[in-house]
Amino acid sequence: MSAVLKRLVVLSLILFLAACAGPRQPDWTVGASRDYPADAWLTGVGIDRDRGRAEDRARAEIAKTFQVQIRSVDHSSESHRLSRVGRLVDTAYNQEVSAQLTAATDKMLAGVRIAQVWIDERTGEVYALAVLDRQATARGLRGELREIDERLLDRMARTERLSSEARRLGEYLQMLTLHEQRRLLAADLRVVDPAGRIAEPPYTAAEIARRADQAAAAIRIRLQLDEDAGEVVRGSLVRALASIGIYQSASGEENLLLRGIVTVENYFRGGLNWSTASVQVELVDGTGTVFDSVRTSVREGSQVEGRAEGLARQQLGDRLAPLIVERLGRP
Repeated sequence: MSAVLKRLVVLSLILFLAACAGPRQPDWTVGASRDYPADAWLTGVGIDRDRGRAEDRARAEIAKTFQVQIRSVDHSSESHRLSRVGRLVDTAYNQEVSAQLTAATDKMLAGVRIAQVWIDERTGEVYALAVLDRQATARGLRGELREIDERLLDRMARTERLSSEARRLGEYLQMLTLHEQRRLLAADLRVVDPAGRIAEPPYTAAEIARRADQAAAAIRIRLQLDEDAGEVVRGSLVRALASIGIYQSASGEENLLLRGIVTVENYFRGGLNWSTASVQVELVDGTGTVFDSVRTSVREGSQVEGRAEGLARQQLGDRLAPLIVERLGRP
């Protein structure tokens, strides 16, 4: 056999063996990807016998990178550790922050795409590679941070011109929520661009919280609660508001009127005395304008006749205070 013929036989054998071996396994299935290096891309690999599930798992791997910060977010945030007002509305605030965090992460993952798919013919498993462009994502996040900073500056300027302390308190609470949104975006940016510089906000959370507490301390309320037997609802409401520095007006110079009516339904069921206490309160500013309203109810039971109603009335005032402050902090 001639040398040329031998070389042709060897080459044919190599090509045959390569064809039998199937497509070469991509590097990203066992390690880092040369096409999508870590300094420029966030990547995730998903494996499943179904292609759709493999792609979903790949996206989920990238999501886990951001979910680390979700688990690390302390619901007692910086702004609300510093603000007495914030601590009063902590439960409602936590729910809002959680929703914002989920929405921010979902928006982030909208930029994830499936870059490559490989099928292992021996096992039938599908490998999917999901990627997220660090530079493009960081650019979008920095734009959102600039927008929030502009909103903070504009809102602070408008708030300082308001004459109503109740309205000022509401604006500061909205600014604290906006500041928290900014903090979450900055956390995402640190994941995407760990070496990049992140601009400081125009106001710290501590500064906004201090102004919120000052506004609360300047509010003087007058309570007008009809059908409040024994003034039980009034008493618990006054104590709860006083804990954040909002006191009753002693001179008739109130700048926030809380006007409402208490209703109570008593009944006997299941061997217990039950009482449902409800109240709807209008919030009226110093100009006499009704700018919001709050409605809530409490149900209490007791074996002792009359005790259920007393408990329900007391709990009604305790529950009403954070709802009022929360309403002040809504747009």
